[in-house]
Amino acid sequence: MRSNTVFIGTIAITAFIPWLLLLAGLSQIAEFSRPLFIAVHYLMDMTLFGIAFGWYFKGHQKEDPFRVMAVALACLVVFELVYFGFIYEGELWFLTYVDWIIPAFLVAASIYGVGKLTTHA
Repeated sequence: MRSNTVFIGTIAITAFIPWLLLLAGLSQIAEFSRPLFIAVHYLMDMTLFGIAFGWYFKGHQKEDPFRVMAVALACLVVFELVYFGFIYEGELWFLTYVDWIIPAFLVAASIYGVGKLTTHA
């Protein structure tokens, strides 16, 4: 039986990669019009996390998708707190329902959906 540290660690790494790619992507589209920025942001959320966790679930067929999704979201909250608390130096105008809560829901739905489609739990 695997330890919880390995379970959390593999999910944290799997969540960190698309999160980092998303940050890089968002910085590249910051000058888009607001509606286009939101649409691309949402599409990037679903695509990046769907791909990353599709890969994760291929190697972890017996994992519970809900548990994986919950751990991944907890990791993302930690990443965001560290980044916006200690690294990011700009204004935090974008931490709104549209820019943070809906994307978090889309990420959760993507992880859970991919997990349900690919696992044999």
